[in-house]
Amino acid sequence: MRRIAWILVACTLLCLVGLGVWYYGAPRSGGTAPETAAPLEEAWIDELHSHNPKEAAAAADYVRELGPAALPAIHATLQDPGATAERVKAVLKACALLGTAAAPAVEDVAESLPDPALTSEAAAALSFMGRGAFKPLRQALTSDDPVVRREALRSIGKLKERAPLDSRAVVPLLVNGMEDPDPGVRTVAATYLGIVHEEPGEAVRMLIGGLADPDGTVRRASAAALASFGAEAAPALPALRKAASDSDPEVAREAGLTLVKLQPK
Repeated sequence: MRRIAWILVACTLLCLVGLGVWYYGAPRSGGTAPETAAPLEEAWIDELHSHNPKEAAAAADYVRELGPAALPAIHATLQDPGATAERVKAVLKACALLGTAAAPAVEDVAESLPDPALTSEAAAALSFMGRGAFKPLRQALTSDDPVVRREALRSIGKLKERAPLDSRAVVPLLVNGMEDPDPGVRTVAATYLGIVHEEPGEAVRMLIGGLADPDGTVRRASAAALASFGAEAAPALPALRKAASDSDPEVAREAGLTLVKLQPK
């Protein structure tokens, strides 16, 4: 009898344990079943674009730790036609953080360039992603959208040093940019001719033309860019003196500063 009693007690305990496992493991009303929960490895996508600086910074650190392991989620998001702009911006930011480690995603990132909501982020990401990004950025310079042309040219200027790229491939694009119908593109072209400050013969000639541009922002950028060429900017001195009395006070100030910088020491 005692043995039967022990057996009954053991069976009762097993039943209670089984009920407990079922109760605590079953999904609750209004909750999320374990099998439908968002994969933990993709949580960084939303967190990376968080308005909470600490959360975004922690997600950025996590992406750097993931390295190339983040690429499947990046590819999946960029190829998902239903992905929200915020999630796409997050993975574009991830590509910028990963730099050349994200190079396999260059084509997917480039597909976002024509989207007005994503142009700036896509171009910025490509500027970190290595030499493979040069081709799609160069192709984007033929876009009908001036914003795409402007941001692509800006990223080429940045990529020139980061990749690095041969100045003989970059300077002609900047020179062509000085003749773009959009003043925003011309401003970026003038700015980066000064930053790159190579091929001075052609660059200085185009910047002299920029001092007479109908747009004041282009004239100001051209005056500032000439300062980086030092003695090689000597042919621009007459145009700079004229620009020092420009009707736009910002242009006149920049031209005056450049004239001072170009004075022989």
